[in-house]
Amino acid sequence: MAFSKIELRNFRCFDSLTIDLSSKSNLFFGKNGSGKTSILESVYVASSGRSFRTANLESLIRKGSKAFYIKAFDNTNGSILEVKKGKKLPINIKINNTKVTTSELVRAFPSFSIDSKTFFYNENAPEYRRKQLDRGLFIASPEYAKDWFGYFRALKQRNLALKLGDLSQAKAYDPILVEHGNRINILRQELVTSVKEIYDEVVNKLVSFNSRAKIFSGLKIYLKPGFDPAIGLNIELNKSNNIDLKRRVTTVGPHKSDVLFESEGSLIKDLFSRGEQKLLSILWSISQNIYLERSFNLTPILLLDDLSSELDSEMLECFLPTLEHIENRLIFSNIIDPFDSKITHSKQSLKKFHVEHLK
Repeated sequence: MAFSKIELRNFRCFDSLTIDLSSKSNLFFGKNGSGKTSILESVYVASSGRSFRTANLESLIRKGSKAFYIKAFDNTNGSILEVKKGKKLPINIKINNTKVTTSELVRAFPSFSIDSKTFFYNENAPEYRRKQLDRGLFIASPEYAKDWFGYFRALKQRNLALKLGDLSQAKAYDPILVEHGNRINILRQELVTSVKEIYDEVVNKLVSFNSRAKIFSGLKIYLKPGFDPAIGLNIELNKSNNIDLKRRVTTVGPHKSDVLFESEGSLIKDLFSRGEQKLLSILWSISQNIYLERSFNLTPILLLDDLSSELDSEMLECFLPTLEHIENRLIFSNIIDPFDSKITHSKQSLKKFHVEHLK
């Protein structure tokens, strides 16, 4: 499901606001402090029960008010979402007047935010890239979530046994790790392979508009699983027993996996400029959203704040044609409207909102 309309009350700087969203791309523009980021934040809160700016949801309540309230509609199936957060009260989430958990909310209205960490996807630690993979699979596949939790519960117990120096007790958890770990690896591998194919489609279309985009083509993007699949996780765990016991931690398995981006044998983080890395991260995030829609019948929203402060003019020119090929919803903000005469509106539904005029 995806929002077609959203209403805010007492959220950040807005006392009351109603927005009808396009089913494709939506641009919110206006000067700094006008509320652009707050609108994107409200969409993320409504689809996850969390903010991408703060862990303190009470800070989102407009000054002088007792609670914020978000109401969203999906005109494709008539669903109504309500999110309320009062001071010193837990967040209250309802879909069609039925209370739901944040996990149920995330699966019903998935969204992904491109933030400062995402822009440097390749410079972050492997743990960050694993989390990005896992969040998409968590939303798309409840079975994946079961395997993930099963694997990491067993991993925690195995590591505790290793810390105590009890190798026989640690090895008792190996069958559980192998069972869940193999399934985790298969789904991660399927995701990376499929997203890479979509990424190549997107880049090839960009190159036809702007030859500068060629730098993003021909990349080697692959999953490094954290163990050798040709040998098998069970054998890899056995081979690492002495090292694990010495280090007091499990050293092989899907918890050590990574997604690598290479060009001509070198890592992208060692080759690309900061602007190129940022655009690559945006293109990869867009491709993953398209994959989730095509493969799991989801309608995820992708949120991108303050576009031109993140992309220089050259990379912005490379990015613009992407809007004609995005298959799902993109909500983004910018200080000015940089897209006049640069997008073929017949091919891509782009709806623009001047934030000052919304108040």
